[in-house]
Amino acid sequence: MSALQFTLNKCYGAGLAVDGEYGPATRSAVITVQNRVGVAADGEYGPNTRDAMKWSHRTSSGAHSHCA
Repeated sequence: MSALQFTLNKCYGAGLAVDGEYGPATRSAVITVQNRVGVAADGEYGPNTRDAMKWSHRTSSGAHSHCA
């Protein structure tokens, strides 16, 4: 869950606490992303959402490099 929250922050500007919990703020951010990427905006993080959204990628040193 932390990787999802990190990506929501880095790629979509969600401003979430990266706490590993799928709480109301994370669910709301997922709905926002679902609307942006054109999948059913149900707040559920599943394979359709995972495959449609951009993900944060890191360099070998662990630094954030880009979203793709």
